[in-house]
Amino acid sequence: MRLIRVLLVAVVLLVIGLVVLVVALPGERIAKIAADQVKSYTGRDLVFDGAVGISWYPVFGVATGPVSLSNAEWSDAGPMFRAESAAIGVDVMSLIGGDIRVTRIEAVSPDVLLEVAKDGRANWELFGSAAATDAPAEAGQNESGGALILENLVIRDARLRYIDHGGDSFEIADVDARLKWPDPRKPADVALILRPAGADVSVTATVADLETLLAGKVSGIVAKMDAAGATLSFDGRAGITPQLGGLLDASVPNPDKLMAALGLPAAGIEGPASVRGQITYTQDGRFTLRDGSLTALGNSLSAQADVLIAGAKPVVTAQFVSGKLDLSQFGESDGSNADTSGSGDSGWSKAPIDASGLAAFDGEIVLAAEAIDLGNLKLGRSRMAVNVDNARAVFTLREINAYDGQITGQFVANNRSGLSVGGKMTAQGMALKGLLTDTMDIDRFTGKAGLSLSFLGVGQSVHAIMNSLKGDASVEVGQGTIDGLDLDRLLRGKPGGGTTVFDALTGTATIAAGVLSNDDLLLELPNVLAKGEGVVGLGERTINYLFTPQIRSSDEQGLAIPVRIKGSWDDPSIRPELDKALGVDLEVEKEKLKEEADQYLQEKVEKELNLAPDDTRSTEEAVQDAVEDEVKDQLLKLFGGD
Repeated sequence: MRLIRVLLVAVVLLVIGLVVLVVALPGERIAKIAADQVKSYTGRDLVFDGAVGISWYPVFGVATGPVSLSNAEWSDAGPMFRAESAAIGVDVMSLIGGDIRVTRIEAVSPDVLLEVAKDGRANWELFGSAAATDAPAEAGQNESGGALILENLVIRDARLRYIDHGGDSFEIADVDARLKWPDPRKPADVALILRPAGADVSVTATVADLETLLAGKVSGIVAKMDAAGATLSFDGRAGITPQLGGLLDASVPNPDKLMAALGLPAAGIEGPASVRGQITYTQDGRFTLRDGSLTALGNSLSAQADVLIAGAKPVVTAQFVSGKLDLSQFGESDGSNADTSGSGDSGWSKAPIDASGLAAFDGEIVLAAEAIDLGNLKLGRSRMAVNVDNARAVFTLREINAYDGQITGQFVANNRSGLSVGGKMTAQGMALKGLLTDTMDIDRFTGKAGLSLSFLGVGQSVHAIMNSLKGDASVEVGQGTIDGLDLDRLLRGKPGGGTTVFDALTGTATIAAGVLSNDDLLLELPNVLAKGEGVVGLGERTINYLFTPQIRSSDEQGLAIPVRIKGSWDDPSIRPELDKALGVDLEVEKEKLKEEADQYLQEKVEKELNLAPDDTRSTEEAVQDAVEDEVKDQLLKLFGGD
């Protein structure tokens, strides 16, 4: 019983002591203690405007009106922190023991300003060398020598502004935040909800040593962000200078939704994406990725990267390695090159090309892949690189294996003073059947081809570039075949299917003002020699070309049927030029032979076309019936027609 009486007396004395404490510590006194402690820690002024009163529920403490925390002495942008109101809860028992344990600080509609001077000083450097020089030596202790402890910080409807006087600035509104830190010797839990575009972006983190972090040093951090179904996690070390290093693991089911939630433009990446790797970011603005793995667009790549962002523009050095890379969606035509000027013309687009992306960064990016699917073009083992310097990008094809051959060369896009594109490429040992089937839907040619091309075009639209092209090209094909057409039989008056076996195909061309000119195309067969000459309007999308197959003969007078291909690319006309049949210009022949010309031509054509003696058709009718339709049909089939 005596023990019970002692306990009752102790409780009564405690209650009396609490009443005396409340009387001795009115709201203004508690506010002054808080202001003094902030001053001792940071050298900054914590100012309470208006009345400061005692709050009894839900926690004991003070409730304030507007409150603000002064900025760094070098800033003229106003307070670093201000709020419409604040509530501060205090643990009474800790006060009795000499400590100030703040159980809760709640700020309503605070405005937080983070500012970086041109010389790199930051206004949040409160506890390190940048703290006020008049901070007392006993900073971190209250007037009685006890500790200042913050258990719970709650911020609602905050606005965060970031101003870098030597770089970028941004602002985020409608932010909620919570800090739980019951023991300065233990980790602190931080939770943020950001709404940069209306939707919630949740960030949670556990900071191993918050006091060290706030002092401008590095602390262990485990953080996670959730937004639009995406999850990004980080496990490593970080500082607020800023700097960090650790493992990043990101899983993004829908990249465009994530970018929208962050208030950023769409990424243009369909399907899920993921990133994993060791990342670092240093105070001098250098970002690195090591042992990285990327998944996007159904592809997986390993990656290493260094990005320096401290200068006027990022400087990137990166290497990507992949197995089979599927880029077929980028190789599919979407009609973007069609003319949209409203003229009804199906020519090249006159829409301006935005090449500003060439100035977005400098550096080198290297890609190596075992195979690349570009939709209409299939590549084998490939290694390529792009070097960007001052809005000029050089794409180097170091090794491109394709269609049993190899492609090397360069492609250049230069936007330093107006857009220009150019390149020089060579291909050796290319299998024609696969190449033409994939690129032009023509599957009748076989053989190994060697190609070379150099070109240069200038202009701010596809139309302007194509009409300004200049350069040269050449093709050389060894022995091969043309399926579905036997030129030898056709020229001997026996039209039909079959296969043309040729010994070689060669030709060269020059390009000037968007027009390709060729006068030496040569297709050699055992019994037939086919020549070609003409022009192809690369800019105007037209063709005017004469293709002349001729039966070999000792007097060079074997049957020849010149075929003129003329008109637009979309619908060219293909017609034999009968006045040049047999390799003889009839107008000249009439002048020379006059009365003998018709008889000679009649006999020659009858012999070559195997016409019966009793055939009543004229020579012209016979040629038209036996040659014109068949040649046109066969050529249409040859170049992919029905």
